[in-house]
Amino acid sequence: MRRSGLVLALLSGALASAAPQVTLSWADWIGDWEGKLKWASCTIDGNATAALPLDATDGAIAIDLGPAGGALPAMSLVENGRGWRGQQGDVSVVLAHGKDNTLELAIELESGCNAHATLKRASVGIPACDALDAWARIEERCTKLAKPRLENLARLVRQRSEWTKARGEDRATLATACRGRAVKVENELIEAGCAPDPNPVSTRGPECQSLRQVAAKLARCTTLPFDLATSLAHDANQLASAISGAETEKSLRIVEGRCREMRTQITEAAQQAGCPF
Repeated sequence: MRRSGLVLALLSGALASAAPQVTLSWADWIGDWEGKLKWASCTIDGNATAALPLDATDGAIAIDLGPAGGALPAMSLVENGRGWRGQQGDVSVVLAHGKDNTLELAIELESGCNAHATLKRASVGIPACDALDAWARIEERCTKLAKPRLENLARLVRQRSEWTKARGEDRATLATACRGRAVKVENELIEAGCAPDPNPVSTRGPECQSLRQVAAKLARCTTLPFDLATSLAHDANQLASAISGAETEKSLRIVEGRCREMRTQITEAAQQAGCPF
């Protein structure tokens, strides 16, 4: 096996063996979610179907329930485990991801009226390009940027039809390109304060802190393909950020062990590729 192939195998293996469940990226939530709504215990039901926009503006997540009818409001959301919840007046909403990339929606009114739905977001069939589209949508609503936006949302909307038609190797090429562009936009938004930092400053988990440092070096390695280096660095950062969800000493030790294992494997493999670690 050539050195580049060996490095790829080792790095991919490190991620596959060490990565635990982590909080879903904002790119997995942002978009227009459409589907049928089931109303119950209401004097007058709302709309039978709706497309509900879920957006992030300057670092705050919100959903507009207006398209569901019933004079429902738009409202800000806060994290709720691996989902979101919000409340405004007598209306509350809970969001969670379901199977096959669906969104489970529950709307409750103090009167007892409620609505439930399983919603879907339009997809081009290339997850990395869907993510790029979502990050561009977040970028469009970010007013804190010091420089011009990296992406043009209107142009991406036009590109979606081309992405949908792509087949075979073209889809793989598009996925690689979209992934690299998405990482750049996400980092830009984190720096501007319009997206959450996956690497919050913390004194917990020295092994995971070290993994973050290795991930930063990996992203700057010029002897690895840019898309590969940035993608792996992003995944390593996601693992490191899992330390914030460790609520017991046992879970803390488990995450720390995985961070240590991944850091060692990535360091050894990157050094074989000639990265200045």
